Amino acid sequence: MYAIPFFIAAMAAEYLYGRARGNDTYRHHHTLNSLQLGTLSRLAGVLKIGIGGLVYGALTNGYTLFRLDGDAVAVWIAAFVGYDFCYYWAHRYGHQWRLLWASHVAHHQSEEFNLSTALRQTSTGYLSFVFYIPLYVLGFPAELLVSVGSLNLIYQFWVHTEHIRRLGPLEWVLVTPSNHRVHHARNPEYIDRNYGGVFILWDRLFGTFKDEDPTRPCVYGITRQLGSFNPLWANAHVYWEGLQDMVRTRHWGDKLRLWVEGPGWRPRDLRNEPKPDWRAAKYDPKVSAAIGGYCFAQYWLVTAASLTLLFADLPRTLVLASAALLAFSFYVQGAALEGRRYATQLEIARLAAVTALAWYGSSAWGAEFATGLTAYALLSLPLTLWAAAKPSANLDSAPGETPAQTARLKPAD
Repeated sequence: MYAIPFFIAAMAAEYLYGRARGNDTYRHHHTLNSLQLGTLSRLAGVLKIGIGGLVYGALTNGYTLFRLDGDAVAVWIAAFVGYDFCYYWAHRYGHQWRLLWASHVAHHQSEEFNLSTALRQTSTGYLSFVFYIPLYVLGFPAELLVSVGSLNLIYQFWVHTEHIRRLGPLEWVLVTPSNHRVHHARNPEYIDRNYGGVFILWDRLFGTFKDEDPTRPCVYGITRQLGSFNPLWANAHVYWEGLQDMVRTRHWGDKLRLWVEGPGWRPRDLRNEPKPDWRAAKYDPKVSAAIGGYCFAQYWLVTAASLTLLFADLPRTLVLASAALLAFSFYVQGAALEGRRYATQLEIARLAAVTALAWYGSSAWGAEFATGLTAYALLSLPLTLWAAAKPSANLDSAPGETPAQTARLKPAD
């Protein structure tokens, strides 16, 4: 959490650098959607942290092989390297089992590659903790593993950029922007490569390394495009598609097998269906600059208010209500960025919900905060009506119901 302000500053610097060099890798809607998913993932982390904690607590209370000294430098180094080794396998199976890919896919949906992509994280990663259990069994202290895990994630932030090309001998040892671009590419020759978090040595050792080919530029995203800025659908669509295949296939073995096969695997009686084109155009619905600016401002306001509430000492009911309202706010912003007709009605309903929650929880967070939230809602109402009056796409179908609208797409670079 302490690193987030530095992440924001780095994204601003990358954006300004790209603009100055004539190579801007940011698109407003995609960037905002990545930030929404990052915020939701932090929210989910607060709510789900007890699941892994229960398992790790049980292990450290009687099933560890050693009691390693968390103050020893050698133990820190071993924990850092060991954590990255476990991360490699967690990441690899996150691509090779549909059940785990359904969670990890959110990180790969962006069709642009920049520092905001690093913050695009899942909110449904409830199973990946099992890959780190061996470290607890060996006796590494829990607080040490949390620390090296945070360092591992912070390291991965900077490799999500197109502005740093090759780094010479470091390419052989560390995960770099070049070999991580390969990991995010949907070109057939690049798929399922370069899983390392800090060290690329694991990929070289276990046969999953692929070097970036300058004659084959990376095309980013997933092979079957999301076609939506709805962050809730972004977290759920692979689960939903898998459930649909379970219902449609007539083979009982395939109903279960599809969850432990790769995301491209299909049941036998569904394999003749058309496959997605990895070279498809980028998703780019047209909305007015007023709507884009309104959503951008609302993202920062809603995130600041919600995180303030979530990390305060509040009753559980208010914490859950604030979390639900934050998620709904991002859903409304996504609908607006897609140019949906019903986005204005959703926003009015959201502002009413903000006001209701403000006064429902006023006894916990004070009348002054409730008054501030009410003023925010009243000021936002005319702004949303003004933004809605500007021309936009006005698409009818709801997020997730149809693939990307080809009439409003522009070709991939």
